[in-house]
Amino acid sequence: MRAPFLNRSYKVMKLKILVVDDEDSIRHTFKLRLSKWGYDVHLAPDGTSGMELLASNDFHVVITDLKMPGIMGNELVKLIRKRHPDIEIIVITGFATVEAAVEVMKDGVCDFLCKPLDFLKIKSILKKTDERLALKVENKLLKKSISKLQNELGEKYSLDEIVGKSEPMNVVFQLIESVAPLDTSILISGETGTGKELIAKTIHYNSPRASGPIVTVDCGSLPETLLESELFGHKKGAFTGAIADRAGRFKQADGGTIFLDEISSASSAVQKKLLRLIQEKAFQPLGGETVIEVDIRIIAATNENLIQLVQEGRFRRDLFYRLNVVPIQLPPLRERKEDIPLLARHFLEIFSHQLGLNPMSLHPEAVTQLISHSWPGNVRELSNVMERTVILTQDKIIRKVFITEMACDEKIINVTLPSLFPPLKDQIVEVERNYLKLAMERYHGRINQVVTCSGINTRTLFRKLRLYNLDKKEYR
Repeated sequence: MRAPFLNRSYKVMKLKILVVDDEDSIRHTFKLRLSKWGYDVHLAPDGTSGMELLASNDFHVVITDLKMPGIMGNELVKLIRKRHPDIEIIVITGFATVEAAVEVMKDGVCDFLCKPLDFLKIKSILKKTDERLALKVENKLLKKSISKLQNELGEKYSLDEIVGKSEPMNVVFQLIESVAPLDTSILISGETGTGKELIAKTIHYNSPRASGPIVTVDCGSLPETLLESELFGHKKGAFTGAIADRAGRFKQADGGTIFLDEISSASSAVQKKLLRLIQEKAFQPLGGETVIEVDIRIIAATNENLIQLVQEGRFRRDLFYRLNVVPIQLPPLRERKEDIPLLARHFLEIFSHQLGLNPMSLHPEAVTQLISHSWPGNVRELSNVMERTVILTQDKIIRKVFITEMACDEKIINVTLPSLFPPLKDQIVEVERNYLKLAMERYHGRINQVVTCSGINTRTLFRKLRLYNLDKKEYR
């Protein structure tokens, strides 16, 4: 958004300029020329008159002579800088010396001109000054917007916004309150869909790093060959396809927090580089020799038993200890049943509002149905169920929720053949597409879990997802 005082091309408000000079001819020449260019020009014959006008007007630029009776130009510059620090100042003089120019430039003057005046040069200077002022205002607006967004995010990710009153969640809340102000590494463990990313963001936005970025990397959704480049970046030519330098996620997270989801999927090479980064607060991009220092907090998450992976030699013991400084274990939804009705009503309110529907309520029969379900997909599954229920229910009172069972864990897919058989090839394609769609829904786009479930290797899975136009982002 541009400033309200921008130049003529924006047609919003004229740039307001004060000209201070003891020569009538100079003042009136400025008035004539600058007014013709579309500027709002005001005149003052000396420094005292200039300060009076500055006290009662909002000027954007002051053009002042250096040598005048009364308040000299250099004194006027210092007064303006002290009382009106945002005003741009241009100094003109007929007695130019290098020393005088250096002195006023030290006081923050944006330009220094000698008489006789070159108005083409002045026009160019004013144009650049105009653009510089516009950038200043844009920066202020941007900072204001960022501050507002940070406040909104802080409210969104406050502990009060996390739904839950069960004892297991109270333990989690106490841990968050304890570790958020610190800068220590955190390892969040829990089944898929328990809300690990929500907890990570809550910690970030309640920490001293809240004004910095939080960068999320799903280690399980990236092929092993790409994860290292994604995290650490690469230099041009580091590998086939590296056509330009690319900053990695660690560099993007500098000054903030990086959330490494499904850290157990990281290869031994990535684990080694990550350990070095934690120890040295620095890393080298792929193909690069320069060491890049970063100031980041690391929050990692996993749905696997990392201790078991360490014992099996599949995860570095030293890295585990570095990440597991403060462990947070998220309970599955089936172990916090008293939170299920609260969460269901929370999602009911959200989706009713999003779809523009009247508020809905849960009948006791629906609550019983919700509590009796095992919720293998945890909170994320409950969210999907409530969204589906809002869409499919016509009544204001919900008596039945629409829970869809997923049979991918048992590797069973039921296929109903039509009475008129289409070509076998077409039927196989349709079955395969439905299978992958169900698997992506069940595992919420987690590629490594779909690979394990389906038995398809990662490369083939990515190819088939592209073939069937299935985007993993749509299932998260």
